[in-house]
Amino acid sequence: MDLHPTVSIVGAGPAGFALAADLQSRGTSVLLYSHPTRRRHADHVESNGHLRASGILEGSTELRVTSDMAEIVAFSLVIILTVPSTGQETVLQELKKFDLRKYAIIAIPGNLFSLIADMEVGCVFETNLSPYSCRMEQGGLTVMGKKELIFIAALQRDLDPAVYETIESIFPTELKWCSSIIEVCLSNVNGVFHPLMMLMNAGRIESTAGDFLLYRDGLTPAVANAMVAIDRVRIAIGEAFGLSLKSSVDISNECYGQSFTDFVDLAQNSPPHNRLMAPSDIQNRNISEDVPDLLVPWCCLAEKLEIDASPIKAVIMLAEMTTGVNYMETGRNLQRLHLENVSREELIERFSPVLGKLVNSTLSTSRL
Repeated sequence: MDLHPTVSIVGAGPAGFALAADLQSRGTSVLLYSHPTRRRHADHVESNGHLRASGILEGSTELRVTSDMAEIVAFSLVIILTVPSTGQETVLQELKKFDLRKYAIIAIPGNLFSLIADMEVGCVFETNLSPYSCRMEQGGLTVMGKKELIFIAALQRDLDPAVYETIESIFPTELKWCSSIIEVCLSNVNGVFHPLMMLMNAGRIESTAGDFLLYRDGLTPAVANAMVAIDRVRIAIGEAFGLSLKSSVDISNECYGQSFTDFVDLAQNSPPHNRLMAPSDIQNRNISEDVPDLLVPWCCLAEKLEIDASPIKAVIMLAEMTTGVNYMETGRNLQRLHLENVSREELIERFSPVLGKLVNSTLSTSRL
């Protein structure tokens, strides 16, 4: 695959602008796509004439922004999606108009994007998280933290090792190659952190319009106990696939280069987390994205694998009662992932880590 030192980024939100600014500062030419009906941040940046960044990324950057997907496809053979997973299907409808057989698409985060992307693509990658903890207002980007490492995997198992090396050369952070997109999805710890912090602080969010620190003030020992219950199911799902998943706290520590002992310790003392204000209302992507696109597939996978999913199902049901949205129906259930007719044994075989280990072994050998 002939991948040029250019990158197209689809998603002009905080994560997309942070990635664009970071890549451009490293000499990569970037074109950023903003959906025509979601140009709030893009319009502010264009009005200012540049992106103002503060925090971990400091300075002003001139960035090219377009709302024409044809320009994005023409600009680079590498397309990185930084839209929330709830917006991925909208992007897919635009991308399906083009021949992408020579392209690499990277979904940040993936949340099993590969399984809903019903189109022919050269190769598809997914990450567990965005490299940045960031917020954006009036065209100004604030980056509170940048991960030292993120998890990634390809849907395809037979890619040339040179493709992996090209992807690594693009990313501004270290990549941990996983055996499958299932391992990457199970490593997105937002599904453990976000929904419970929102739901168990719903009254406080609505009565104060989010005037408190979500992690520092909202992740108390009781909330942490509920998170541990969710984490046990997540790890059990991994074990059924032959994976030895770390706890959510340990995954966060690995990504940020930290060493916190538990959820409360992280909430109180992690700089990328303990300064984050709570959302102003319950209708937030911490619920609208992380429940349907993480907790729902985890729950469905657990049930298919004959694992007790009741802790995860309880959170989903509470989210449904709170918002009035049937997330089990609208989320990434087995039908939407095209796995409804796959047996337990076939599911485990399809996402076995054995082939992933062979890929990693080949990749490591190619760098000697």
